[in-house]
Amino acid sequence: MSDTSASNRLSGSAKAAVDYGPLLVFFVLYFLGRKLTGSLPEPFQIDEGEELYAAIAGFMPSFALAFVYSVWRERRVAPMLLISFVVVGILGTLTLVFKDKTFFYMKPTIAYGLFAVTLSGGLMSGRNLLKAAFDGALTLPDKAWVTLTRRYAVFFAVLAVSHEVIWRWLMRDCDITTATTCAGEAIWVQLKLFGFTGINILFAALQGPFLAKHIVTEKDPEPDLHGTN
Repeated sequence: MSDTSASNRLSGSAKAAVDYGPLLVFFVLYFLGRKLTGSLPEPFQIDEGEELYAAIAGFMPSFALAFVYSVWRERRVAPMLLISFVVVGILGTLTLVFKDKTFFYMKPTIAYGLFAVTLSGGLMSGRNLLKAAFDGALTLPDKAWVTLTRRYAVFFAVLAVSHEVIWRWLMRDCDITTATTCAGEAIWVQLKLFGFTGINILFAALQGPFLAKHIVTEKDPEPDLHGTN
């Protein structure tokens, strides 16, 4: 890895801002938006049942800003971030234009599904996109990268199926094509922001022993036994 590539990589605080800043905006607007806008003129107030639309309207530009900053700072487009950017842009816009929350409820399902398909497709075509996503920040033998990528592909596939089942069960008694209040929606938002985020962090932490076993240090260079990906 070149020094230039290392210098372009986001710092820990910058990466946290890119990853979690838009989620914080979403959380604040969804749970506190009505209170924060209560004293504003009526056109700027968030009505009951409109919380998700307001949260999406704030989330989309903040996510776009995070995406542009990440690309500008790192001089590359992270594959997973690009998928998320496209999915958020399309489904968020459809939700706001048609006032149908179904599109955004399905966003995590589609994003996780695309992650799984992208990683699996990369392996089948001889490319390891997870390795490319780390951009030299982690050095592993090629066989270890394949194993790790397979694990993540299965993990994302399980998340996609689980999320689809969960959101449809939570909204089973709700009219999601109107701006009516639905008790299941608040639960879904909390699961989306905290539950699935926590599961992702936990899964990454569980890979620690595997990474510690296979990681290559500068004193122990990786033997080129399998060629390049």
